[in-house]
Amino acid sequence: MTHPRVSARSAPFLPSETLRELSEAARTAGAGQVPAELWTARRFLDGTSAAVAVLDTELRYLYLNDALADVNGLPVEEHLGRPMPEVIPGSGASAEVAREVLRTGRPQTVVFDSRVAVDPADVQRWWLGAFHRLDGENGEILGVAAVVMEVTEGIRQRESLRRAQERLELLEETAARVGGTLDAAAACRALTDLLVPRFADYAVVDVLDPEGTRRPPATPVPVRLRRMAVAAAPGMPEPLTPVTRSGEVIFHQATSSMAQVLTEHKPVVLNRPDDDTVRLLAPTRQRLERYRALELHSVAYLPLMAGGEPVGAVIVGRRADSPEFTQDDVELLELLTSRAATGIGHALRYTHEHETALEMQRAFLATPHTPGPGVEIASRYLPAGRGAEVGGDWFDAVALPCGRTLLVVGDVMGHGVRAAAAMSEYRSLLRALALQGLAPNRLLTEADRTANALDLDRVATCVLALLDPVAGHAVLATAGHVPPLLVRPGTAPELADLPVGPPLGTGFGGYDSRLCPLPPGTLLLACTDGLVERRGEDIDIGLAALTAMPITSAHALPDVLDTVLDRLAPAGSEDDITLLAARTL
Repeated sequence: MTHPRVSARSAPFLPSETLRELSEAARTAGAGQVPAELWTARRFLDGTSAAVAVLDTELRYLYLNDALADVNGLPVEEHLGRPMPEVIPGSGASAEVAREVLRTGRPQTVVFDSRVAVDPADVQRWWLGAFHRLDGENGEILGVAAVVMEVTEGIRQRESLRRAQERLELLEETAARVGGTLDAAAACRALTDLLVPRFADYAVVDVLDPEGTRRPPATPVPVRLRRMAVAAAPGMPEPLTPVTRSGEVIFHQATSSMAQVLTEHKPVVLNRPDDDTVRLLAPTRQRLERYRALELHSVAYLPLMAGGEPVGAVIVGRRADSPEFTQDDVELLELLTSRAATGIGHALRYTHEHETALEMQRAFLATPHTPGPGVEIASRYLPAGRGAEVGGDWFDAVALPCGRTLLVVGDVMGHGVRAAAAMSEYRSLLRALALQGLAPNRLLTEADRTANALDLDRVATCVLALLDPVAGHAVLATAGHVPPLLVRPGTAPELADLPVGPPLGTGFGGYDSRLCPLPPGTLLLACTDGLVERRGEDIDIGLAALTAMPITSAHALPDVLDTVLDRLAPAGSEDDITLLAARTL
């Protein structure tokens, strides 16, 4: 294979004045136009705004124009005859490209970044360089030519578009992750998971506490917040783990940045705060020591604004070798927290309403009265997962004379406060009638008649079990309710075979009861239809699954309830589920 010969000599180009004089002399003598064309080419190279250079095979400058000299910050004379890497120490990448072009003869175009020596701002700039080899008439390699154009503005515009796209994607991710749940704690955790370690080494979300500081103060005062989420970057040593935990109540001083953020609704950024400022951040000396142990050198506080009012704030910190917060960092964090605040605000309102509803439901249900002698009970209540409404399920145990116990499990039609109110009335009515000593069928008849007379706007189903451990039997009756499960010692579970009467409140009457043997150790399990009924499926399928439960009369009652719920309770149930288990001793 034949390789091009390298030129035996190389010398800097003729000065422009010499070329001009030669061109004028040739024109006067009537010689050819070659010198004139050379002079025109030189005027073009010298005058173009593109930076142009010609290097020999050792990458020594043979020629460069003033544009390149200005970029390099050195006069033309200090370039000529010297190698590029010597003149420009940071030109290693360009030199490698030039060597590759000399070796292969293939032109190359590359983009590289550098800082211009004469630029007082010393900002990063980008250049597009085109390199091609120069060959002589006989094929010898003379050197390499380079034409360089600045493309900083185009690169910055492209980078700006890329950052804008990344921001848009990040905001969409924030809205999806934080706004994708109505669980306030989960929404706050989603935000801290986004922030750490992508933007910070440490992040917490504090919210205004309904049981303490409900609304933001008008002026800086000590505030009581609930810490909803804490996140620390992976790899932190044990002494540097978060100083607080989720769910903890945090008091912030009136002089703290948190109080300032909640009143002024603007971010507060502290890069490298002094000791006096750090003391204002820490409510206690112990926490001050932990903050110092974390080595947090920069902290930013950002308000969580929903509907024009703060619902809390985010604290993000950077430690050790992480950079300080820049203005761009803070602007992006503001966008993130602004997008997240709406989802967190919705989740906080829902969670508060849902917890209030559950507390209301629990208050209605209360704890069943202590059963009579010879009976132990356990219960579970699972609210429906679709909203913050209270329901109409209830359960009860009433101790009666002669060692008997009446068990009740019922379900008022519908959800909401009206259903819960009707449930409370049915529960109280059945308790009052039970204390009159009525048999279960008579008790249901009187309850139906009374409910109809009171014009209760909701009907209810229920099942009654009057246990008599001394006599060894139970009397059962139902008003449109699913039958209870009986598990006698040494036998498989079976549903009680009961005559079904109409729901309470219809005024139809007509209830019958059935006597069932109840040897010692018998387990009775009553439930509401939320456990066994599924949309589009016959309830007999759910009842069959209940009878197939792997439980015995000897199992502990809490274990029985857990087993049944784990196997039968659907995720995201559309109806409340109530279970009441009892065993005779």
